[in-house]
Amino acid sequence: MTPFVLALKPTVRLVATEGQPAGLEEPGNRRLRLPRAGGFLGDFLQALAQGGRTGEELCGSGTREALERRCLLAQVEREGWVRYSLARDGRVLATLEPLAQEFRFREAGGDGPWRLSRFAWMRRREDGALALESPLGFGRVVLLEPETLEWVGRLGQPQTPDGLAAAAGLAPTLARAALDLLAAAGAVVPCGPGGQVPEDRDPDLRAWEFHDLLFHSRSRPGRHDDPVGGTCRFLGDLDPLPALKPALPGPGIPLPEPGPPPREPGFFQVLEARRSIRAPRAEPITLAQLGAFLHHVARVRAVLPPDPVAGRPYEAVVSPCPGGGGLHEIELYLSVARCAGLDPGLYHYAAGGHALEPWPGPDAASARLLGQAQAAMGAAAGPDILFTLAARIRRVSWKYQTIAYALILKNTGVLFQQMYLVATALGLAPCAIGAGDTQVFARASGLEYARETSVGEFALSG
Repeated sequence: MTPFVLALKPTVRLVATEGQPAGLEEPGNRRLRLPRAGGFLGDFLQALAQGGRTGEELCGSGTREALERRCLLAQVEREGWVRYSLARDGRVLATLEPLAQEFRFREAGGDGPWRLSRFAWMRRREDGALALESPLGFGRVVLLEPETLEWVGRLGQPQTPDGLAAAAGLAPTLARAALDLLAAAGAVVPCGPGGQVPEDRDPDLRAWEFHDLLFHSRSRPGRHDDPVGGTCRFLGDLDPLPALKPALPGPGIPLPEPGPPPREPGFFQVLEARRSIRAPRAEPITLAQLGAFLHHVARVRAVLPPDPVAGRPYEAVVSPCPGGGGLHEIELYLSVARCAGLDPGLYHYAAGGHALEPWPGPDAASARLLGQAQAAMGAAAGPDILFTLAARIRRVSWKYQTIAYALILKNTGVLFQQMYLVATALGLAPCAIGAGDTQVFARASGLEYARETSVGEFALSG
């Protein structure tokens, strides 16, 4: 008899008609209806909702009713609505929760060795339990007892079911069940010669780094069960950040407004002429050119007040660039090496007033940002100005769930393209940079890493 006890996932609820169980449903309009309310199938759903029984105990055997219960159980399992718990002596040790409809529970099978996937990862949930997942799987194993950590630790190296049983002091049936649970979640995979697993040999999987595949799988629907999109999950709990970053004390440096836009070059000429230019020209960029650049890239045209009736309970921004939800969470910090009419140093662009704010911070850290930019571009000299794009994370995560950071990166790409096109139209030398040091920026700016952190760098010269 299988050691797993079954229950409905917490997100699935029993639907009743006239007080009788009539089916199941889960958020997202997925429903399963019984052919008739009540009866022995209704009793079966009621028992499954209460949990604590094995499949054999729930379905029975040898009768037509038992066969119908098994068919209904298989249908509920195909929906991904059943969770599987491994228990010993009345204690639940670990639970397997499906994350998507593609989930299918299959026993590990065989006597060969198994090993943790290099993509497997563990975290603490809000309820204090530890969750083990893999971006290659469709399930999550929740570890509820400390001893389960030893199983996971042992599987860093290849283990057969019997070997795991002996090493962890488990009964053979329990060790095999533990492997079944972990394998069904995609956390462990079968080994070949030399302890290699399929992902070590598959050229497509070898190309993925752990953090990239995890980010991809968790920032798009399909392989997790978290809410996705504009849920405004902190409404009534945390205040949304204001549209404009509060100004620093003291006067800023007003930037010149650009004159009338030139008739030439045309848009498509600018588009075709766009290039990354890594070497600064002999003459530095001017304050007037910088003002025109920022005017067309990132100034705030208007701040829209909250409008809960329209589904926007927060301030929105109108800017030259598009931005998810009208949030425009990205702030621009300028490490200025040379600019005619502006002293070298670190500045913040106050987009609401189209002005620069001298930003207090260590000069050495700011100079290091410029040095890193020069090295990243492979240039003989550093840029006139390095823009660091920093995101006020809570501005986006207050509204958007699951996709917040992915949305920030998309907004960063949109802003990069705007910066390229505007710089090209103005005859300036632009160059986006592939990566920057978040900790050097944190030291230079004094900003808290979790509150406002760098997400992109862009070099600009005259």
